[in-house]
Amino acid sequence: MKFLILFLALFFSACSLKTSVKQADMYEIYYSKKQCLSQNQIRKNIYIQNVIALDLVDKKDILIVAENNKIRYLTDAKFVAFPSEMIYKAIVKGAYANCGVKPIFSPSSSDLRLKVNVVSLQIRGDKAEVTLAYDLFSLEKSVNSGLIHKEVFCPDPSSKTIFDSLNKSVNLAIDELLNAII
Repeated sequence: MKFLILFLALFFSACSLKTSVKQADMYEIYYSKKQCLSQNQIRKNIYIQNVIALDLVDKKDILIVAENNKIRYLTDAKFVAFPSEMIYKAIVKGAYANCGVKPIFSPSSSDLRLKVNVVSLQIRGDKAEVTLAYDLFSLEKSVNSGLIHKEVFCPDPSSKTIFDSLNKSVNLAIDELLNAII
């Protein structure tokens, strides 16, 4: 019995001596433009049906692709949610901030609908890049579809700069997407 108590005491004291692992910084992609100032413009209703992402992209890890196409992830930083979720939220916020469209959540048959696929969201070499494929349609017909690719120079490899560059590229892509809707 004494040996069991001694063993448990040593085991638990050894567990408390373990060094703690540094937590990764958490980042959220967000839409950062100002609100619409001229509310007298007629706004198109838009139902954002879904935003999905490829499996390689839709992870909380921040993807880095080296110039020799070697893939790695940042170890000291992660996304707070999946990119598809954060980009959906950013598109909704961007639509509210845009004077030409108004997001709705219960569409009628005449309202426009939007589907977005996140094809890439990564650092490639010294650039943050995002590629969005989109389809804008009504129940009767396809209105517009296309591919938006934006790159932003990433001046240094720190996780904060990488995130800021990725967020800036996503904002540029959302602005172009919203302009394609108008």
